[in-house]
Amino acid sequence: MREIEIKFKIKDLKILEENLIKQGCIFSNPINQHDITYSQKNSDLDYTCAKEGDIILRIRRQDGKSEFNIKKQCSGESDNIEHETQIGNPDEMDKILKLLDWVPQVEVKKIRKKGKWDGYEICLDKVEKLGDFMEIEKMVEDDSDPEIIREELFNKVKILGLLKEDEETRGYDTQVFQLGN
Repeated sequence: MREIEIKFKIKDLKILEENLIKQGCIFSNPINQHDITYSQKNSDLDYTCAKEGDIILRIRRQDGKSEFNIKKQCSGESDNIEHETQIGNPDEMDKILKLLDWVPQVEVKKIRKKGKWDGYEICLDKVEKLGDFMEIEKMVEDDSDPEIIREELFNKVKILGLLKEDEETRGYDTQVFQLGN
């Protein structure tokens, strides 16, 4: 499946959450997520210029469970072919990745609330070092036109006062990486 999302930095997450609830969005309890993304050793991937075909691997620890995720970038950081699966032992998976010459690159910690709003997934995130964000995403077929889906998402969030020119196009891992450099 292909995940297409748009993201916004949010000044007042509580007010946004209240507005979404008024629109019928139902949220989960807060989820603690700890992500470590990996890139290939000696790779030229430096999180400054995402390009089509880039591969990112991630181990996510979340409330006592762990999953392994792979993303292959399509038209940008917010448009990826994505696959994930539960893993029983994230420390062992870390060793496997290192043995395959994938190295830990960026660590992202956040508290997330997930919601459903008219068939879209909403994430309200408090990201350590970065602040508060909202993501809206849609899972589509691999051959879907990303610009059509992005327009659909932008049209959906207009009611919340979020505009196309306010979009944050960098992923959390990219933003954290760029803070360190």
